[in-house]
Amino acid sequence: MRTEPSWRSWVTPSLLKDKPIHRWYYFPHSFTSELVHKLIEEWNLTSEDRLLDPFCGSGTTLVAAKEKGIPAKGYDLSPLAALTTNAKVANYAVHDLKDIWRRLRKAIHPECWNGASKPYPLLVRHALPGRLLGAFDSIADQIRRLECTTTERQFFLLALLGILPRYSRAVPTGGWLSWKHSGKRYTSILDSLREQVRLMLEDVEACGSRKGGNWLAEVADARCLPDSERAYSAIITSPPYPNRHDYTRVFGVELMFGFLNWNETKKLRYQSFHSHPEAHPKRPECEGYTQPSSLARTLRKIENAGEDKRIIRMLKGYFVDLYLCLKECRRVTKRRGKIAFVLGNAQYRGQVIPVDELTAEIGEQVGLRCDHLIAVRFRGNSAQQMGEFGRRPSRESIVVFGRR
Repeated sequence: MRTEPSWRSWVTPSLLKDKPIHRWYYFPHSFTSELVHKLIEEWNLTSEDRLLDPFCGSGTTLVAAKEKGIPAKGYDLSPLAALTTNAKVANYAVHDLKDIWRRLRKAIHPECWNGASKPYPLLVRHALPGRLLGAFDSIADQIRRLECTTTERQFFLLALLGILPRYSRAVPTGGWLSWKHSGKRYTSILDSLREQVRLMLEDVEACGSRKGGNWLAEVADARCLPDSERAYSAIITSPPYPNRHDYTRVFGVELMFGFLNWNETKKLRYQSFHSHPEAHPKRPECEGYTQPSSLARTLRKIENAGEDKRIIRMLKGYFVDLYLCLKECRRVTKRRGKIAFVLGNAQYRGQVIPVDELTAEIGEQVGLRCDHLIAVRFRGNSAQQMGEFGRRPSRESIVVFGRR
């Protein structure tokens, strides 16, 4: 096992909050552009190559690839992820965005923020009570009415989504939502949006546009990629960790405000990667998968210790999903291509689930060669686990495969 403790900050989102473009909107369990840049350099990728991230999240891989001039594609089951990524990697003309912003400001009338123009799911109505929802709904409606390109419209929708969490009463805490009063009133929304757009325009102006490449994200399932065989030179990604975090709940307000109704969100929850107990994904056929014997032994110990059967089912399903994803990654990667998975180990009932080592073993099952297992960080276990079983940090690693 290779260790790179200096990479520790690269597998957390802390560095993204101050980075141009990246800071527009980022997910709570992201890696950073430094990691992507480092792997691009180690693998000697050039503009003649093509990079994939099948769990693109908030678009870090694609933005970092664009910074290096490497064409890249992203997929995610979440439409929020696809919009966020596409807004970040688009090429813009700053003067056009400024003109659109002037028109949008004139079309926004706070005196009309009396209520939403359409019914929203209960979660959204509780998270944005009263005129808060009326304000966000009215501004979103004006953005959708803009005479501009889809790309430019996504820019302003992301600006609006970027300020929404500041006003939401539903606040992500770990893998769930808690409720609290933000203290912010609807009367400050326009000022917040103005500041967010100013920051985004500043980033576009500073970074410029890189022509000649191709960067795009689409909604798709990593277990069944839409690409033809051998379409990519390399893959850099991070599947959800098996930590019970349900991202359809963490981002439930944003999803149901801007993209999906309640039933569509529930469908997404069931189909998501099996990293939380409520997932019930419809999978492709899983021929060739053999559950690692060490995983089977650990699961028996966890079950005998009294763990919820849904967690056992989740952990079994998680590694099935990893197998299917790795199999697809192998299919779409060129010979001698590289694949990097950023992963976090887990603990249940005091038993360690070495996700990185198990992923390396499963990768060998699909015909990949594990080149490196790079340990970069150790996370503390949960307060509940620590109280019962003591401090036992969990490793975060990068598993690097080579395509034979």
